[in-house]
Amino acid sequence: MMSSPVKSIAIFGAGGGGTSAAAHLTTLGFEIRLYSQDESALKPLQEIGGIEYDAPFGKGFAELPVITSDAATAMAGAELVMIVSPAHLHEKWISAAAPHLTEDQTLFVSPGHTLMLIPHILRSCGIKNPVFCETATLPYLCRRTGPTTCRISRVSDFMVFGGFPGKETKRQFDIVSTVYPAVQEFSNVLETVFPYGNAIHHPPAFLCNAGRVEATGGDFRHYYDGITPSVGRLIDAVDRERLAVANALGAKTMPFVELFYQMGYTTEAARESGIAYEAFHQSEPDKWIPAPPQLEHRYFLEDVPYGHIIYSELGRLAGVPTPTIDHVIHLASISLGRDLTADALTLEKMGLAGVTKERFLDLLENGFDD
Repeated sequence: MMSSPVKSIAIFGAGGGGTSAAAHLTTLGFEIRLYSQDESALKPLQEIGGIEYDAPFGKGFAELPVITSDAATAMAGAELVMIVSPAHLHEKWISAAAPHLTEDQTLFVSPGHTLMLIPHILRSCGIKNPVFCETATLPYLCRRTGPTTCRISRVSDFMVFGGFPGKETKRQFDIVSTVYPAVQEFSNVLETVFPYGNAIHHPPAFLCNAGRVEATGGDFRHYYDGITPSVGRLIDAVDRERLAVANALGAKTMPFVELFYQMGYTTEAARESGIAYEAFHQSEPDKWIPAPPQLEHRYFLEDVPYGHIIYSELGRLAGVPTPTIDHVIHLASISLGRDLTADALTLEKMGLAGVTKERFLDLLENGFDD
């Protein structure tokens, strides 16, 4: 482990991502303080004093000195406060952390990709000039396999990293990169929104396989069986619109297949093809992942409201049409029998209703001036 100004890390979230981060970072020598509001998730860990893990870096037991449902206790003395949760839970975790956050602590959200939602929440909690950083994706391919166990299939070797405001990205990168050397510095949190891979491919692929999911209860391989050439073409169309929006806003990003390759999930041959179908069919890590058993699943419930809808909103802000993305949103809502735009991550939800493109880009770089 490289020399780090971080010795103690508060981790918010005790699901697959949180417990995996707790286990992995403990093996690297960091003191971990695990927090969750879910007492049932914490109790088994408290009883044994840590988490059992099975990972590429070995099998073992990670002793955790603090496992608590009290946010102040978890954050006391921590140099890094790490939020590890799905996007729809960011409001809950950030609201819990905000009253105890100090100026010398770094707030790190992984995965983030909720754009200006976190600054909006922090401001509503009384922090006038919020500062935080995030990655586009979780550092691990992982899951919590039991009350006291987690399994890490892969530790990411490439994560897009950005800060808010953008002018603070470098300072925060210099801290977080000593904990996660795989982070790659990008300009700001706009550039962590576009590389969120799940939001690119989950909604169109899941929509195309809706009948198969309902007929079989998910008895097929989601990526290998479900992403056929025609489904791959739909993913490619979504990706072209995503890239057009990013380009119009001046955000540095890359095509999905290149991103997938950089993250270590597919082959050089698939990369050269530039085709989503090839990327998934040549993906060994994703090959055996089963389909969800029902449509009420995060592939729709998270990746549409906190993925596709962000692209659509940003498209309107930038004056770029997103017809394929908009149709996927509409058809996914019909398939589920609910309006997925109702509680989605819109500009209005981020406190940016009516914002101009110029003001939006200025906020991303410079933050708030009041």
